[in-house]
Amino acid sequence: MAPPLTLTTGVRHVFCAFLWISLTYSYNIDLEHPIVFRGPESSFFGYSVLQHYHNNTRWVLVGAPKANSSYSSSVHTPGALYKCRVHSNPEHRCTEIDLGRGNKQRESCGKTCHGDRDDEWMGVSLARQDKPNGQILACAHRWKNVFYEKEQFILPHGYCSIIPPNLQGHNRALIPCYEDHKQKYGEEHGSCQAGIAGVFTEELVVMGAPGSYYWTGTIKVYNMSSNTFYNLNKEEVKSDHFKYLGYAVTAGHFSAPNVMDVAAGAPQSSGSGKAYIFKIEGGSLVKTFEASGSIMGSYFGSSLCGVDLNRDGLSDLLVGAPMHSHVRDEGQVTVYLSRGNGLMEEAAVLKGDNAYNAHFGESIAAIGDIDDDGYQDVAIGAPKEEEFAGAVYIYHGDSEGIITKYSMRLSGRTISPGLQMFGQTRPVISVDVFIFLPVSINITVPQCHKGPQNLNCFNLSACLQFRGRQVPGQIGTLLYNLTADADKRQRGQPSRIYFSQNGVPVSVLSQQLNLDINREVCQHFTAYVKVSLSVCVCVFVSRLGGASGGHLPALAPVLRWKKGGKIAAKNETFFEKNCLSDDCAADLRLSGQLLLSGYLYAVRNISLNLTVSNTGDDAYDTNIYFNFSREVFYINFWQKEEKGISCELVELDFLKCSVGFPFMRAQTQVETTAGKPRDTMPLQGLTITPKPCPQPCLYSTTALRGSSPPAPRVVSPSSFVYGSSVDASRFVQLEDMECNFQPLNLTFQVINNGPSRLPGSTVDIRLPNRLSGSGADIQRTMVANGRGNCTLHKNPSPCTIPQDQESIFHTIFAFFTKSGRRVLDCNRPGRACMTISCSLGPQLKDEPLSIEVKLLLNTEILKRDSSSVIQFVTRAHVQVDNRAMEVPNGLPDEISLLFEALHSQEPRGYVVGWIIAISLLVGILIFLLLAVLLWKMGFFRRRYRDIIEAEKNRKDSDESWDWMDKDH
Repeated sequence: MAPPLTLTTGVRHVFCAFLWISLTYSYNIDLEHPIVFRGPESSFFGYSVLQHYHNNTRWVLVGAPKANSSYSSSVHTPGALYKCRVHSNPEHRCTEIDLGRGNKQRESCGKTCHGDRDDEWMGVSLARQDKPNGQILACAHRWKNVFYEKEQFILPHGYCSIIPPNLQGHNRALIPCYEDHKQKYGEEHGSCQAGIAGVFTEELVVMGAPGSYYWTGTIKVYNMSSNTFYNLNKEEVKSDHFKYLGYAVTAGHFSAPNVMDVAAGAPQSSGSGKAYIFKIEGGSLVKTFEASGSIMGSYFGSSLCGVDLNRDGLSDLLVGAPMHSHVRDEGQVTVYLSRGNGLMEEAAVLKGDNAYNAHFGESIAAIGDIDDDGYQDVAIGAPKEEEFAGAVYIYHGDSEGIITKYSMRLSGRTISPGLQMFGQTRPVISVDVFIFLPVSINITVPQCHKGPQNLNCFNLSACLQFRGRQVPGQIGTLLYNLTADADKRQRGQPSRIYFSQNGVPVSVLSQQLNLDINREVCQHFTAYVKVSLSVCVCVFVSRLGGASGGHLPALAPVLRWKKGGKIAAKNETFFEKNCLSDDCAADLRLSGQLLLSGYLYAVRNISLNLTVSNTGDDAYDTNIYFNFSREVFYINFWQKEEKGISCELVELDFLKCSVGFPFMRAQTQVETTAGKPRDTMPLQGLTITPKPCPQPCLYSTTALRGSSPPAPRVVSPSSFVYGSSVDASRFVQLEDMECNFQPLNLTFQVINNGPSRLPGSTVDIRLPNRLSGSGADIQRTMVANGRGNCTLHKNPSPCTIPQDQESIFHTIFAFFTKSGRRVLDCNRPGRACMTISCSLGPQLKDEPLSIEVKLLLNTEILKRDSSSVIQFVTRAHVQVDNRAMEVPNGLPDEISLLFEALHSQEPRGYVVGWIIAISLLVGILIFLLLAVLLWKMGFFRRRYRDIIEAEKNRKDSDESWDWMDKDH
């Protein structure tokens, strides 16, 4: 017998053994018996979850930040912390922890401190001290200091409690952002909201405070041993407002095994987010590492996890970017491996299933060594996957850092009523497989006889044993499959060896074994070789059964998962040569004939007849290689009867056909036809076809019919509001630039609708980039596409602010003279547009290629325009390569995308005052003008007294004639 696992060269059979494990849903976390804990409705029960161990009792601590507290009934929804016993709790009850804060809504907390607990969100973050019987950190980031309430200053400092290991007794309060006599909101720590994230090492309490310094953010680090706070060195991190430093925090040995460092995320820094690592020097935190997100709006740094993945004594860093988008917010996690002394190396990017709107990476947690291989593992959440049902992915550490293929995916749809569970882990078993083969095989001399039939055969042995820690001493049933020629079967081709089962030839044998730990058991088989074919035997271990004798624990063991692939072992053996002479000289000859009907442009199929003959010794491993133009497309080959020919398309223009493997007999001839077989053609054939008219079509992620699943929007956002009254925090401000930019994402997709491969295409995207032909550029553009090359004109000065000084009268005039809609369309004459030209590579049929355009619109220029609504019409056109012909009546090759900029019509406060003042002034002027006109017309110079006396005399005269008869 040949020794196992030896490598040889030359002609050989290949025998491989695989441990095959289903990786679709679970690995070694028990999903069949979840422990489900429930809390009060609408309390956000489960917003934070923590495992805790004390005096051999296992607890799950759960934060419910919007719950009412039974210990503080007079406080409005302060939040609560619950403890849930894992064992000896058949009804899965949870009880609230008394934090010892009494029933007062407000209480004094310092010289200028008066705490308000209403809606404080206790339990928003939980952390456990990293040591046996460690203490607990629970925080309420919306706790407020209302001491200066009369001056209209309410300061959301944030509050944290340090809870003893027994979860009862006196708690220690931390208000890290409070300082005596500091009263202004926003300045320094007035709005810091400490505790939105927290981590608890053996002696350090780390709390994120993203609201400090007008939402620049900071981190608060408290040393319990020395009772001191470490402050962030402001010069180390640029003070940009609204960067949210401290939104996420973690700690670890990033620089050296005996030094504890601190990491913090700033998800809105520079628009794309950043993550930092700080070391403690004296009483300060000094930056040693900085990483930035790759695309704008990804929220890179909103989740962090420090864990030693490769067991080198240094902590590695995982950084989440849950809004990282190719279509919409799929999310990703970047893994940085520590090389010591503050040097971090980007090692991998994890994406889960890259699902639409999944927000993968919104939470990351170290979960220990759940598969018992000595390396730490992590869990990553995707809370919006499957239409907000959510999912959790399990990744494993290894010597290289992390295995980029997840071993488990826990779906919220399959674990009712969600992921409010505590997962148990099963014992993990490693199975070693060995295959023993003969040294060589002489297929010219049959070794087996079945009646009158002489057959080529050989004996093989499969040996297995298992090992592991904390595993049972015996496995009752280990099921495995012995598969002949597994590679061929996976490609849908027939097996070239077979086994005999009850007289019936089969290519797969299902076997089972009873194994004792560390004891090898072998099984022996006879394999039969088909004429002129090669051999590959694979063993697939499918699953484990229960242990005999009742020695297994409650949870059955599972097979070890190896980096997302198969556990493989190989052994090889040689074919014996059969030569008439010592030098084994084969004499191969090849001839062929091309068959065409009509002119080439009218031909649908091209046929090629080939004849291969061998007039010398046996020719081992005979192959025919076809190189053809990429303008033709290989379809298939046909055989009327089995002749030992198999073909494989190595590349799009390169075909390899094996003839008579393992050897072509001496004095033999094989005829093949490259073409669709007819009755008069030889026995073999393959067909290639000219590439007819590829039909590319350009479409948005919603416009193309048949897109699956359809994306909700092609422009994000489809409209936005700008203006002087709009809060600047709604826009993006780049480093060293004063402008406010509005980010926009445009997604285009090109699909080749077939029927053939497209050699290439060009996409031209035209975007309006100026309000007028001679004006300044209003945008900054970035382009990302999966394959190909895009060129564009980059704006060297994207932050252009008009130099004309804006006066109060100009502002008032612009408010009253705002016109209606203005359309910036590149198809209209006189419009200034920027063209992005993308050259795409080859495309297979139905293959989509995406182009993502990121825009930053300069709102400072938009403010100067007199229109109330500005419509931007972006147009894109696709042109196929001149080597291809486009099929008519296909999907559209030109589309347009529309987004709108809406000017805020709300005037500023001082504008309203000036409008009122000017209106009064104008009214007074009109009144004075009217009075002057009346005076000029003599209205005020009339003799009113003479007029009144004349009127009175006339009435008296009329009364003196009343005595006369009116008939006279």
